[in-house]
Amino acid sequence: MNPARTLLICDDEEELAHELGEFFASLGWCVELSVTAEDAIAHLRCGLAPQVLITDLRIGAIDGRQVVAEARALPAAIRPALVIIITGHVMHNVTAADFDSDFLYVKPIDPNDLLDDINSFLARRAVLPSQGQHPPD
Repeated sequence: MNPARTLLICDDEEELAHELGEFFASLGWCVELSVTAEDAIAHLRCGLAPQVLITDLRIGAIDGRQVVAEARALPAAIRPALVIIITGHVMHNVTAADFDSDFLYVKPIDPNDLLDDINSFLARRAVLPSQGQHPPD
Protein backbone atom coordinates (compact mmCIF):
# COMPACT_ATOMS: atom_id res chain seq x y z
CA MET A 1 0.00 0.00 0.00
CA ASN A 2 1.36 3.42 -0.97
CA PRO A 3 1.61 6.06 1.72
CA ALA A 4 -0.84 8.94 1.35
CA ARG A 5 0.59 12.11 -0.10
CA THR A 6 -0.38 14.87 2.29
CA LEU A 7 -0.12 18.63 2.05
CA LEU A 8 -0.86 21.60 4.31
CA ILE A 9 -1.30 24.92 2.51
CA CYS A 10 -1.32 28.11 4.60
CA ASP A 11 -2.06 31.33 2.74
CA ASP A 12 -4.29 34.28 3.59
CA GLU A 13 -5.08 34.68 -0.11
CA GLU A 14 -8.00 32.26 0.09
CA GLU A 15 -8.45 32.03 -3.68
CA LEU A 16 -4.83 30.99 -4.21
CA ALA A 17 -4.98 28.51 -1.32
CA HIS A 18 -8.12 26.93 -2.76
CA GLU A 19 -6.73 26.82 -6.31
CA LEU A 20 -3.53 25.11 -5.16
CA GLY A 21 -5.54 22.78 -2.93
CA GLU A 22 -7.86 21.78 -5.76
CA PHE A 23 -4.91 21.22 -8.11
CA PHE A 24 -3.18 18.85 -5.68
CA ALA A 25 -6.42 17.15 -4.61
CA SER A 26 -7.21 16.41 -8.27
CA LEU A 27 -3.92 14.48 -8.38
CA GLY A 28 -4.77 12.38 -5.34
CA TRP A 29 -3.13 14.43 -2.61
CA CYS A 30 -4.83 14.77 0.79
CA VAL A 31 -4.94 18.54 1.26
CA GLU A 32 -5.63 20.66 4.33
CA LEU A 33 -6.03 24.43 3.94
CA SER A 34 -5.41 27.16 6.50
CA VAL A 35 -5.90 30.87 5.89
CA THR A 36 -4.13 31.94 9.08
CA ALA A 37 -0.80 31.00 10.60
CA GLU A 38 -2.55 30.30 13.89
CA ASP A 39 -4.79 27.70 12.23
CA ALA A 40 -1.84 26.04 10.47
CA ILE A 41 0.11 25.88 13.72
CA ALA A 42 -2.91 24.40 15.50
CA HIS A 43 -3.17 21.69 12.83
CA LEU A 44 0.52 20.88 13.18
CA ARG A 45 0.34 20.76 16.98
CA CYS A 46 -2.67 18.42 16.79
CA GLY A 47 -0.65 15.91 14.76
CA LEU A 48 -1.75 16.63 11.18
CA ALA A 49 1.68 15.40 9.90
CA PRO A 50 1.69 16.60 6.27
CA GLN A 51 4.50 15.42 4.01
CA VAL A 52 4.61 18.90 2.50
CA LEU A 53 4.00 22.29 4.10
CA ILE A 54 3.44 25.29 1.85
CA THR A 55 3.09 28.58 3.71
CA ASP A 56 2.88 32.19 2.70
CA LEU A 57 5.56 34.35 4.25
CA ARG A 58 3.36 37.30 5.24
CA ILE A 59 0.07 36.07 6.65
CA GLY A 60 -0.74 38.35 9.55
CA ALA A 61 0.53 38.85 13.07
CA ILE A 62 2.15 35.41 13.06
CA ASP A 63 4.04 34.97 9.81
CA GLY A 64 5.20 32.02 7.77
CA ARG A 65 8.55 31.89 9.56
CA GLN A 66 6.75 30.92 12.73
CA VAL A 67 4.73 28.27 10.90
CA VAL A 68 8.01 26.85 9.56
CA ALA A 69 9.61 26.97 13.02
CA GLU A 70 6.66 25.04 14.49
CA ALA A 71 6.86 22.46 11.70
CA ARG A 72 10.63 22.03 12.09
CA ALA A 73 10.24 21.57 15.87
CA LEU A 74 7.87 18.62 15.51
CA PRO A 75 9.06 15.10 16.27
CA ALA A 76 10.68 13.50 13.22
CA ALA A 77 7.78 11.08 12.71
CA ILE A 78 5.31 13.90 12.06
CA ARG A 79 7.61 16.65 10.74
CA PRO A 80 6.97 17.66 7.10
CA ALA A 81 9.59 16.21 4.75
CA LEU A 82 9.41 19.36 2.63
CA VAL A 83 8.77 22.98 3.62
CA ILE A 84 8.00 25.64 1.02
CA ILE A 85 7.67 29.39 1.54
CA ILE A 86 5.65 31.41 -0.97
CA THR A 87 5.53 35.19 -1.07
CA GLY A 88 4.14 38.00 -3.14
CA HIS A 89 7.06 40.21 -2.19
CA VAL A 90 10.19 40.16 -4.33
CA MET A 91 13.24 39.87 -2.14
CA HIS A 92 16.72 40.24 -3.56
CA ASN A 93 19.64 38.09 -2.40
CA VAL A 94 17.35 35.93 -0.27
CA THR A 95 17.26 32.15 -0.42
CA ALA A 96 14.97 29.45 0.93
CA ALA A 97 17.60 28.64 3.56
CA ASP A 98 17.15 32.15 5.00
CA PHE A 99 13.67 30.99 6.07
CA ASP A 100 14.69 27.42 7.04
CA SER A 101 12.66 26.18 4.08
CA ASP A 102 13.52 23.91 1.19
CA PHE A 103 12.08 26.11 -1.56
CA LEU A 104 11.14 29.78 -1.88
CA TYR A 105 8.68 30.86 -4.58
CA VAL A 106 7.56 34.33 -5.57
CA LYS A 107 3.90 34.60 -6.62
CA PRO A 108 2.41 33.99 -9.08
CA ILE A 109 3.21 30.30 -8.84
CA ASP A 110 2.83 27.76 -11.65
CA PRO A 111 1.31 24.72 -9.90
CA ASN A 112 2.93 22.34 -12.40
CA ASP A 113 6.39 23.73 -11.58
CA LEU A 114 5.57 23.44 -7.89
CA LEU A 115 4.44 19.85 -8.36
CA ASP A 116 7.57 18.96 -10.32
CA ASP A 117 9.81 20.38 -7.60
CA ILE A 118 7.84 18.63 -4.86
CA ASN A 119 7.90 15.28 -6.64
CA SER A 120 11.63 15.57 -7.39
CA PHE A 121 12.46 16.53 -3.81
CA LEU A 122 10.34 13.79 -2.27
CA ALA A 123 11.60 11.18 -4.73
CA ARG A 124 15.16 12.02 -3.69
CA ARG A 125 14.06 11.56 -0.09
CA ALA A 126 12.39 8.26 -1.08
CA VAL A 127 9.07 9.22 0.52
CA LEU A 128 6.93 9.54 -2.60
CA PRO A 129 5.46 6.57 -4.47
CA SER A 130 6.01 6.57 -8.24
CA GLN A 131 2.35 7.46 -8.76
CA GLY A 132 1.06 10.98 -8.57
CA GLN A 133 3.05 12.61 -11.33
CA HIS A 134 0.95 15.22 -13.05
CA PRO A 135 -0.49 14.18 -16.39
CA PRO A 136 1.28 15.33 -19.54
CA ASP A 137 0.00 18.64 -20.93
